[in-house]
Amino acid sequence: MERCGLEELTDQELMALSVRDDRKAFEVLVLRYYQEVIWAAERMGLDKMLAQDIAQDCFADLYVHRGRYQPAFPFRTYLHGMVRHKSIDCLRKAGKEELLLEGEGEQWLEAQPGREQSPEEAYLKKECRLQLVAQIGQLPKTQRKALYLYAVEGRSYREIAYILQQTVPQVKIAIHRARKRLGSWKKEV
Repeated sequence: MERCGLEELTDQELMALSVRDDRKAFEVLVLRYYQEVIWAAERMGLDKMLAQDIAQDCFADLYVHRGRYQPAFPFRTYLHGMVRHKSIDCLRKAGKEELLLEGEGEQWLEAQPGREQSPEEAYLKKECRLQLVAQIGQLPKTQRKALYLYAVEGRSYREIAYILQQTVPQVKIAIHRARKRLGSWKKEV
């Protein structure tokens, strides 16, 4: 099949063709997601070169183990799970595991567009953000990751369960407990 005709297919259809050794179908997937994979690895705290290495590793592993892909799950979620795991492994090997906490916490707190703030308001907001980052960092790892995937990346419970290798009820409980802990902190402030 011509590559231009393949570009109209869904990710699941392209993976089905890839499993049957259609290299052009796999090439379309790589072209479709390569830059997104690099950006995802960079968001995890990796520099540009390491992010490119992670992207190459992900697509190489995906091709070698393409038979493992289950079409019941969205391809993008599957791919981002690979990126996440490889990025975490890379950060651990480099001894930079603390970046996982800092990066996840800061992305929650992007400045919201709106009216101009006074210096006092800006200072108080910054202090509150720093305290919230500290509170998020104190959440158990599973709660922190589940809440991050849900609130920041907008993932569904099912996608989060797949990424964290847990059941959907476990994910719902983790997010509920994380919100509850953060809510109790907010009442103290």
